[in-house]
This record gives sequence, structure tokens and C-alpha cells, in this order.
Amino acid sequence: MKTVQKPVSNENLKDLKPFQPKGSKGHALHPAAKELKEQPSPDISDKAKALNEKEPIPENSPTDGKSTIESTAKSVATAIAKAPVLPIVVPKESKDVKKLEEKISDNHSSKLSFIKKPAVIFIEGFSAFGISNGDGIKDMADNFPGAKRFSWNEQDRIMDEIKKHAPDQPVVLVGHSFGGDTAVEIANTLNNVKNGFRAIDLLVSIDSVGMNHSIIPMNVKRNLNFFGEGVVPFLHGDPNVARNTDYTDVINELRSELHSKMEDSSEVQYKIFESINEVLSDNDQPDLFEEMQKNSVLLEIIGNSLPPHLKR
Repeated sequence: MKTVQKPVSNENLKDLKPFQPKGSKGHALHPAAKELKEQPSPDISDKAKALNEKEPIPENSPTDGKSTIESTAKSVATAIAKAPVLPIVVPKESKDVKKLEEKISDNHSSKLSFIKKPAVIFIEGFSAFGISNGDGIKDMADNFPGAKRFSWNEQDRIMDEIKKHAPDQPVVLVGHSFGGDTAVEIANTLNNVKNGFRAIDLLVSIDSVGMNHSIIPMNVKRNLNFFGEGVVPFLHGDPNVARNTDYTDVINELRSELHSKMEDSSEVQYKIFESINEVLSDNDQPDLFEEMQKNSVLLEIIGNSLPPHLKR
């Protein structure tokens, strides 16, 4: 038969009372909690009071690592607050510069669009007193695709026309009489820094008259010079010479035609067109004679459909 043991009572628990949350009515606080509640709160340290009251801490007072950082930060903040405020210069876009850029863009944008074709220019001579009739120059210019024709005294217009063409495009000048002299003057004008030492691929002078036309500048790659014999020295040309033979090739050809008729010679005109065609071929341009034939056929087709007063 089993013996049932009686529960053992714990004498340590006899004084315990049920837990009562703070604020509950009808129950008193535990004596230990009551005693803790009645104890005064710990005072703030003297160092903390000094910081709160913005009083300086004595230099010889003991500080820990945290206090040293706080002190340093406070010193830096005070120094920044007392430092003078320096003005910050922000670059502003000048109105004058902006206007200048707009002006350049508006006025020069069209001039920056170069013509991507060769500049082939024919220059007539002085037509008075039978010195030059201009017929040969006119015929060559009219039958050369894209060529321009000027008078011997239109140097500025000729310069403007050359500058319209891209720098990598060939330049050809063909002048008769005073026109040949003008062609040499144009070449000399282009042969400087201002004009980029613009090259003249071919300069054709047909019985040039005037002064200082016989020396060909070094920016001319080739000069084809026709000159005749005459009883009046001023009314016929002379042999030309290159200023520098390393850069310029001069070909002089003596002709039997009269001064006013030399430009009309079919042989002279053929040699001129043949020399121009060589320049065009060297610059990967279409064959001149093929282009002339195409233009001739095209003019015939167009001519048949034009009113009588517009036909040549």
C-alpha cells in the first residue's frame, strides 16, 4: 500500500502578496517599490550643467574622450560662426558675348557653306582701242560647265567668287590681255597668310599686258603662258618665269596670232581646255569634254522648247 506524502509548505512565500499594477485601487505598493520611489533622482553632473549653461570648462578639468570631442566641435562651430562671409563669384554670361555669338551665327552661317565644285574663272581684257574684243573669253566661259566670267577690273568680285569655293577644290584662272595681268595679281593676293596661301591649280595668261605680270608666285602650280610678237611692245606679252621652280611649272608658248585674235584661236582654246581637264582629272572630277557634250545636247533640247526671243 502506497503512502501519500503531504505537500511541503514554503515558509519563504508566506509574506508575498498578489501583484498589483501601478494605479490600481484597493492595493498598496510593495514596501521595496515604495522605498525606491521615495529616493531622490540623481543630480546632473557638473560637466553636463556647464555645457547646458554654456559655461566654459576649465582647461585642467578632467575630461573623457566624449567630452573632448564635444569641446572640439563646439570650438569649431564658434570659429565658423565668427568667420567673415566671403562672396561667391558666379560667372555670368555676358550679354555682349551672347549678342556677338548670335551675330556671328546669323551673318556668317551662310558663308561657311562652301561650294563643293572647282572654281573656273575667265577674265576679259580691256576692250577699247581694239586691244581685246573679249569674244574668245566669252565663248570659252559660255561653253564651260559652271564657269564664271569677269572683267579685268573686277578683282574684288573675283576674290569673292574664289572664296565661295571650298579650300580643297581646284582653282583655275584664264585671262587675256589685261585680264591675264589681273589673273597674276589675284594669284599674288591669295599668296599670303590672310588668305591661307590659297593655291591656284592652273593660271592661263593669254598675251598679258601691264606691269609686274611676268613673275608667277609660288602658290600657282602651273602657268600656261601664250604670248605673241608685235611691233608695239606694250601690245603683246612676254615670257613668264616662276618665282620658285620647286612649286611652279611655267610653260611659255610663242604664238603668231595678233594680240586681239589670240584668244579666238581654236588651237589656243583647245590647249586651255585640255590643261583644265588635266586639273579636273587630278581632283577626281568628271571629264570636261564629256560634260561639254552633255551640256550641248541638253541646250539643244531646251533650246527647241524655248520661245524665239530666248534662243541664242
